[in-house]
Amino acid sequence: MTWIAVNRITVDSPKEADQIVEAFRHRPKKVDLRPGFKGMEVWREEAGSEVLVMTRWDRKEDFVAWVDSDAFRDAHKAARGSPGDAHGVVYEVVV
Repeated sequence: MTWIAVNRITVDSPKEADQIVEAFRHRPKKVDLRPGFKGMEVWREEAGSEVLVMTRWDRKEDFVAWVDSDAFRDAHKAARGSPGDAHGVVYEVVV
């Protein structure tokens, strides 16, 4: 089974969307070393009003452990003050 965590980041302009995408291009990649992590994709909505960050996990518990870790807090320090409003949701892949 696979779990998908989606972080939906709404922004005010395509420039802000590009800033977020660039931040993910140069991310510290700490999540890549986490147990259960299967991969990440960053999607930029065509008009530049939204960025989706999708991570894949073996188990929901693996994702929760990542979010509760010091490594997560360290990896997201740079995101403080970044443009956009983020909202996360976790999905179970069923088909």
